[in-house]
Amino acid sequence: MAELIRLEQLSHSFWQAKQEHPILKGISMSINDGETVAITGPSGSGKSTLLSILGLLDTASSGQYYLRQQSVNTLNRQQKAQIRNQHLGWIFQNFSLIGDMTALENVALPLRFNTTVPSSHYRATAEAALIKVGLADKLNALPAELSGGQQQRVAIARALVSQPSLILADEPTGNLDTTTGQSIVNLLLQLAAEGTTVVLVTHDLAIAKQCQRAIHLVDGCLTDAQ
Repeated sequence: MAELIRLEQLSHSFWQAKQEHPILKGISMSINDGETVAITGPSGSGKSTLLSILGLLDTASSGQYYLRQQSVNTLNRQQKAQIRNQHLGWIFQNFSLIGDMTALENVALPLRFNTTVPSSHYRATAEAALIKVGLADKLNALPAELSGGQQQRVAIARALVSQPSLILADEPTGNLDTTTGQSIVNLLLQLAAEGTTVVLVTHDLAIAKQCQRAIHLVDGCLTDAQ
């Protein structure tokens, strides 16, 4: 498998009252195409910060981040935005759907900013993504008309509508019951089996064990990588 991500001594801090507060400390790791990787650790350990840096929503204070062997450090804001839109997919714990838009409209929204997809293809592309996650009969439903599991499936469809090489999921089962949460995990594992790299933050060790690797953070330090 080809290497998708490589981190070298990645660190991140924030400043408050002229005092530096380290969040990540010298993280070095790599992730290959098609891998499923769980990021675990106690609250405040830096899990979500690491995911935000991987997803180009935040920038490390120091160290190197290579994405497809290209240094992320050298990219400007416009280049990062283009990569986020065309090559990365995000899934959040709270679904982050727009309440007055249908499932189809929510999924099609990222395509409006994707210059590689003609506007005439928006509907068919979004519909195909919803069919893929098992929601062919919910295209015109509003989020309030869907169950929690169905809303998360819409969020997954929105994440994969641009056919990203990397999906980042921040506690994707946190607001779901165990059975529904497992169905979401199964769907993410299926996407990985088809070649999409999946990196997810989770507190649930049972979910982490289903991934190919589990990376454990404590106080911003990588303590275990398998």
